Amino acid sequence: WNVGAVMRVNIPDELREILEEFLVEAEEILENLDQDLVDLENNPQDKELLNKIFRGMHTLKGGAGFLNLSTIVEIAHRIEDVFNKLRNDEMELTPELMDVILEGID
Repeated sequence: WNVGAVMRVNIPDELREILEEFLVEAEEILENLDQDLVDLENNPQDKELLNKIFRGMHTLKGGAGFLNLSTIVEIAHRIEDVFNKLRNDEMELTPELMDVILEGID
């Protein structure tokens, strides 16, 4: 077993198309998220923006779940939980929390 070898995964054609669609959608969500998070840092109480970010993570989590991408599901779920607490005023957005969010999104 060679650690440096590239791992290839055989994906059935019908799943390949779904995976490709997921990757396009995920890229769009993550691109929007970058700007949304900058906006959120400037206005951390913006409920509409918090809801938009939550929905993006929820969509990402759903697509990843459908494809059994469990690591992405777990990370998206945790970020989704944070944004749920932020939008329900159960948590406050701090610079440290934003660092954790950005790390998860990366």
